[in-house]
Amino acid sequence: MSIGKIMQTKLSIGNCQLCNNCACGPNYFAFYTTFSTNMLPKLKISAFLLKRLERTKQQCSGCLYGVFYGEGTLLLLSFNIESSLGQLNYEQIQHRFPAELDLCGLVKFGGCTDGEAHLNEVIKSVDITDNPILLQCELGTLVGLRASFFVHGKLEEVPYQVMEADQLYNDFCFTRLQCGFFLQTAATPESVSREMHVLRKRVADGNLVFNVPQTKIFINSYGPLDERFSCDSQIQDLIDVIPSPAHEKETTGGDKKKAKSQNTPVKRLAPTGCDYEVIPIDVMRSRSRDPVARDSPPHPALSIAVTTEEQIRVQVPLEIEAMAILCRKTKLQRLYDVLIESICRALRLFELSLIEHLTESESGKLLVPASYHFYPQEFGHFVSCAYLEDMGDDEPSMLERRKRLHRQFALPVSRPYFRRANHVRFLGETEDAPWTPLLNTHIGVRPSGVIDGKEYLVNGNYHYYHYLQQQVQDKGWGCAYRSLQTICSWFVLQGYTNAPIPTHLEVQEYLHKINDKPAAFVGSSQWIGSTEISMCLQGFLNVDSKILHVASGAELATVASELAMHFQTQGTPVMIGGGVLAHTIIGVDYCVQTGQVKFLILDPHYTGADDLATIQIKGWCGWKGMDFWAKGSYYNLCMPQRPILY
Repeated sequence: MSIGKIMQTKLSIGNCQLCNNCACGPNYFAFYTTFSTNMLPKLKISAFLLKRLERTKQQCSGCLYGVFYGEGTLLLLSFNIESSLGQLNYEQIQHRFPAELDLCGLVKFGGCTDGEAHLNEVIKSVDITDNPILLQCELGTLVGLRASFFVHGKLEEVPYQVMEADQLYNDFCFTRLQCGFFLQTAATPESVSREMHVLRKRVADGNLVFNVPQTKIFINSYGPLDERFSCDSQIQDLIDVIPSPAHEKETTGGDKKKAKSQNTPVKRLAPTGCDYEVIPIDVMRSRSRDPVARDSPPHPALSIAVTTEEQIRVQVPLEIEAMAILCRKTKLQRLYDVLIESICRALRLFELSLIEHLTESESGKLLVPASYHFYPQEFGHFVSCAYLEDMGDDEPSMLERRKRLHRQFALPVSRPYFRRANHVRFLGETEDAPWTPLLNTHIGVRPSGVIDGKEYLVNGNYHYYHYLQQQVQDKGWGCAYRSLQTICSWFVLQGYTNAPIPTHLEVQEYLHKINDKPAAFVGSSQWIGSTEISMCLQGFLNVDSKILHVASGAELATVASELAMHFQTQGTPVMIGGGVLAHTIIGVDYCVQTGQVKFLILDPHYTGADDLATIQIKGWCGWKGMDFWAKGSYYNLCMPQRPILY
């Protein structure tokens, strides 16, 4: 039996592949994983990653990133491709990923010829496993996908398992840490680099203590300061003792028995469209690193100031939001090091952003960086960016940075992924959070029943707006207004705009302003149609629309293929008006061979409470056949088009 090998991964404050300009010497934290050298890791690949690989049709190579967890399992979660010939981007890309999502190998697409040279470079840089992975993909297909580990100088092909989305959400969670520092530095790239280096060392010196908000659970460098946890406790054990939002509400009301019997899991801080649980973490500063005194209460450390002998010229506040991904079965003892690493990655992003601006700008002015987290639906994990205040999203330098990110992640430059408007909004952060309608009410609806049909659905998130919401008495006339609000919510939730959802009155005022309606229309109960909807989308959101005319309800089946193409290419909700009724189409199920079609309808005429079960069971959101449409009425469809935006 071979002797198990110890693998060491440094945090990004020391001399590692991600920190070539650091000189921290022994001043780093390390964690260790032990497994036998004669056993290759078990390989799993995220279903999200496979779909991204399949969409890549460029002959190139790139880097793979994954999470090493459990008893020797490697889960591949992400990749980036080279931005230019012979250049790999892992040094900066990894800082954008949550801690624990690390460089682990190489991916080759098609007959890429520089893969071998890159493989040697990656082999030297991978720390989370002794066996870097190589994926060999054909262009635009998963057929023939091969996975190989690098073993003793040779590639050994291995099987892999696909980890579907539900399993990812079940097995993994994220931490979201918030803290603040002050950086005092001269406004030069050299000074910023030096002072950030010192700050990272201070962060990793063992003096920080982490706290789960609304609890008395503290975690320092020795582990969790809570008698409920032992050395064998796991991340899931921590999650189990954190009060859920539902529990907190009910116990506040005095109904503790009801809270204890609450079995419905609540996703803490889960942002819109994300099914991972997110654990909030606050940062404090320990009064002592002495194990004897470690139980003394910590105190907040939200203003660590770093100074050197150099004359201080600028003080820059750094409000950090750092993330990490963790398997729920990970030992809780490791959490401290992971959280430290997440802060170091966020600081690295700040440093790169500040230095890049100082290098490009002639002003010599230091701007304040801020953390933004994004959750592209195609990724299945978070991506972080550091943007500087006073630099708008449409400035040339910001456009170029985002375009570079799109290229590195093989994303189209026609859709926004990393604009500020598209950053995730974490739920449950404030008790006075504004009211929001139901999200994505079509998820879980009963099947359409179309034989051999193919579903084409709205792409992305939306809110369901209907009659009588927000104390507006619009029953009988407000259906098109509500359809417009649903469409606007789609553009907001996809990050195309920060504009507020227009009210009925604002819609009427705008239509009067552009001379489409008389003054008496403002404040009235008059309905509007698809043409007015298209005007409002242009006026409020700068969104163009395609208007499709259908002579009668009996002919709607003839536009099924055009609707299918719309949902494939645009993915936006469609407003349809006929007679005095308006509905929102959010999908079609269409069989090309038989011509059978059903429409997924979001009905704005609903007047009840926002109860998802009632809405789906009663058919207010559900599949409708051709008999749903009035044969004697003509119909106009307003089909919003995605703006070209990145």
